[in-house]
Amino acid sequence: MAELPSDYSLIGMVLAISMAIILLSGLALYVAFRLRETLREERGRGARAAKVGFLIGLLFLSGGIFYFFAIGFSSLGGTAATLTSSTTSESSIASSTTSTASSSPTTSISTSSSTASTSTSPAQGSLSLSSSFPPSENAGSTFFGSFTMIDNGSVSVGSVSVQVGNLLNEFAFQSCTISVNGGVFQDCTSSLSGNVISLGSVTPGTTVITLGLKAPSHPGQYSNEVTLYYFLGT
Repeated sequence: MAELPSDYSLIGMVLAISMAIILLSGLALYVAFRLRETLREERGRGARAAKVGFLIGLLFLSGGIFYFFAIGFSSLGGTAATLTSSTTSESSIASSTTSTASSSPTTSISTSSSTASTSTSPAQGSLSLSSSFPPSENAGSTFFGSFTMIDNGSVSVGSVSVQVGNLLNEFAFQSCTISVNGGVFQDCTSSLSGNVISLGSVTPGTTVITLGLKAPSHPGQYSNEVTLYYFLGT
């Protein structure tokens, strides 16, 4: 059988207690009237003392009954309040946990690239630069970004350098590798000086520089501009 809702249970308990009080009051009145009839004919000091003692006893009895009823109500109310408080606390923790899981701190990254060249023979071609970085990373995590240079000319391009702006000031440097025309990646850490990667000559084709970086421990948004410098000789 399903349990009654707490509201109906409380109403039932109040009705039961009210009936008990009425019955006890009726019983006390009945006993009082019977005692009065018994002692009506008695006029002595002993009869008065008996009446006074009986009335005092009834007062103590009534007070005791109401006291125990009050204790019962207080205990019931305290239990209900404790259960409600516990349920609210669990709901708050679950909500807080869910909120934390859905909003992990991330670092937003935005990069742009441009080229600047010095040429004595424009017909020899040009070198283009593009950058690729993840749009966001978890704070404190390690990630990789790359710079791709494409030379569609027929000869090597000299004095090539990549100015990475404030990238290495905002993110901790981890590694630098370079690959030419799909070849094996070679370490290029020695080519890095400050915020400049100096490559010297770049052969025709595709050259990819990959940087390993570590995001700051605090979330934020970062924007950076990367510039490619090179020289087209005769």
